[in-house]
Order: sequence, then structure tokens, then C-alpha cells
Amino acid sequence: MSTSEQPVAAPAPLILCGIGAGIAAYKAAEVVSLLRGRGLRVRVCMTPGAQAFVQPLTFQALTGEPVAVNMFCAPTADAREAIYPHLYPAADAAAYLVLPATADLLAKLAHGLADDLVCASALGLPPTVLKVFCPAMNHTMWTQPIVQENAARLRAAGWLQVGPADGRMACGTSGPGRLTEPDEIVRTVMAGLDAGRPLSGRRVLILSGPTREWLDPVRYLSNASSGRLGQALALTAARRGAQVEFVTGPVDPARWPVHPAVRAHPVETAEQMLTAATPLFPASDVIIFAAAVADYAPRTTAPCKQSKSPTGLTLELRPNPDLPATLCAGKQPHQVAVGFALQDTDPLPQAREKLARKGLDAIVLNSPAALNAPAADYTYLTARDSAAETWGLLEKTDFAARLLDRCAALLPPLS
Repeated sequence: MSTSEQPVAAPAPLILCGIGAGIAAYKAAEVVSLLRGRGLRVRVCMTPGAQAFVQPLTFQALTGEPVAVNMFCAPTADAREAIYPHLYPAADAAAYLVLPATADLLAKLAHGLADDLVCASALGLPPTVLKVFCPAMNHTMWTQPIVQENAARLRAAGWLQVGPADGRMACGTSGPGRLTEPDEIVRTVMAGLDAGRPLSGRRVLILSGPTREWLDPVRYLSNASSGRLGQALALTAARRGAQVEFVTGPVDPARWPVHPAVRAHPVETAEQMLTAATPLFPASDVIIFAAAVADYAPRTTAPCKQSKSPTGLTLELRPNPDLPATLCAGKQPHQVAVGFALQDTDPLPQAREKLARKGLDAIVLNSPAALNAPAADYTYLTARDSAAETWGLLEKTDFAARLLDRCAALLPPLS
């Protein structure tokens, strides 16, 4: 993650190619070359059998990147890609392309097996990744009912199928089973990426995590926000093409979104968060107020640790600035601002009141159970529509994808 004050250009999308053990693997080299020619970054992983058809060195030369072939790391490995080859680069990919998708690979992918690096990588993909498989095998194998069932199972799970084509096979027979031509495969991937990157050219500002309001040098007022939601939102926005400014309160470093298109601005207090967000707000297309900002701060902060008093302690608190209301006072018509209403009493009326008072375009209603939890129940309301959408229980990564879909739909076209 970049923490400098200079903007970081969003990197080209990363395409992960999983190479299967079929004679058509030689065509995968052309697919990789064409993808590189489109300005994309490409990484390759291979099954053990695939290496009998094409050497890893071929793909390394074409991509300029190491080729992953081993499930298990060397004892001296110290980089995340080497230690967890089934998770990285899968976790950073914009698209996963499996070719040739042999009958064996289809069966494994369809049933969640993970005994080689190509299949294990499929299980490490985030939900927003474009997944494409390109079947290639003898036509008798392709027409087997069990193979057709496995292909249908993958399509039902969200995979995009390309091919197979009809024609002459390497084995001398003809029929459906040939790998689709490389240029058609690349066109399909590019179309899928365009559809999956609705935030390309956009700037997204995300406020995340808790704030800390200090009583003295060792004590503070805060809450249980973990930063999970802000992290999910930032990574999803970056993978969809946005340049993300991420203003975060103090959270575990594991909750920081690590992506080249994310620039972090760590803060502690509500006033610091407002100070960091103010200059970023005007240039932002989408602003998401996901931070759990403390409503109050101590009127004064003691310069040294206060001793325990047998008579108790009385705190005088002052209200913190209302960040959404303050920033949205200068919101322009082309900007989309989304807030959150964490309510446990009279939730819908409270959420609607906040939506209007803070000048937001939309607000998400959740409950205190969402704090530090991997999933939560969400209800979505907009200023344009009086009806509320009940989304129910969602993992935070799934929620992030759905919310950013809504934000993209509210944005005017790029000029």
C-alpha cells in the first residue's frame, strides 16, 4: 500500500492463467501473449501434467513473471507468493482463466477439489473475480453426460464458459472439443473485465474503522469496529478499477487493504479523520462513510495518566463533528455519498432521518451486531426511493460488492 501524498496510478488488471494438461496447452502461450499485448499483467500457474506439454520457462518468458508450479513452498521462502502459492496471486487477480480445461480439471473445479495449484488457486479467488474456463478434449469425452454436468455446475457457480469449438482434433477425429481460438478467448476476457470494472476512472473515498478519543496518554473512548467492512469496500473498489483514498482509524494492520490503487491515511480521532478527508472529498466520485466515528470526545485531555480516585470519575464530553453532514454540505451533483446507520431501536425512521439530515444519497442500516463480525444484516435506503431494500445476512465482501454496484448505478456517465 502506498502511504505517500502523491497519487498512485491504478495498475493494469492482473490475469491469472491456470494451464491444464492437454495438447491445446501450446495455444495457451498465444493467449498469454495476446493478453500481455493488451497491456494486462499476466501470471501463470500450471498443473503437473501441463508441464509435460509446455515448459514453465515458456510462460515465464512471455509474462516476465515467475510461474507457479509447486503446491508447497521451500523452507527458505519469505515472500507471500512463495509461502502461499495457492492464495497469491489469486487474491489479487481481476480474472482467472483456465485453459485448456480438460475433463479432469472440470471435475475438480466443479467439486471444489484442490490437489493441484490450478484447482487450489480457484478456491482462493475473491468473489468479484471474473472466472473463465475454456474446455478442450476429445469430442467423445466432451459429450459424456458427466462432463456436461460438471461444465453446467461451473456455469451455475458463476464461471463463464468459452467453447469448445468444432473441428479436427490432434487425435485425428473431428467434432466439438477443440480449444476456442486464442483471439476469441482474449476478446471474451476483455469484455468480461470491462463489465467487471464499472469504477474505472473513478475516485472513491472510504472512511473506515473506529476513532479514539483520548482521556489521558493511556486511556481513550472508542468502540468495537474492526475495519473489516472498510477493508472489503476498499479492495472491491480497487479491483473494479477505482483509485481509492482510504482514511482509517486505528485497526489491526491485517485490516488494512493492501492494493497498489489504495492510498492510506491513518488517523486516530474524529477531528483528525475530518481533517484528512476534507481535501480528498472534492475530487471523489464516491464517498462511503463506513467509519464508526465516536459521537463525543472528552472536553479536555489530561497531560498525564490520571490516578484512580476512590470517589469515582466524572467525565465532561463535547460532541464530535458530524463527518457526513459536514463534508456533504459541499457535495456536488455528480458525487455519490453513502452513510451507515447503526441502530438498535426504531431503526427505519432513524435511518431515514439521518439520510435526509446528513445530505446523503443512500444509507445502509445495520445493527451493533455488525461490529467486528465477518457478516451482518443490511437494509439499503436511498434519497430517491421511499422503499427500503432488505439485503439480509451477507458476508462483508459480498456486501461490499453489492453496495458498490449500487454506487456505480447512481453515478453519472464519465464525460
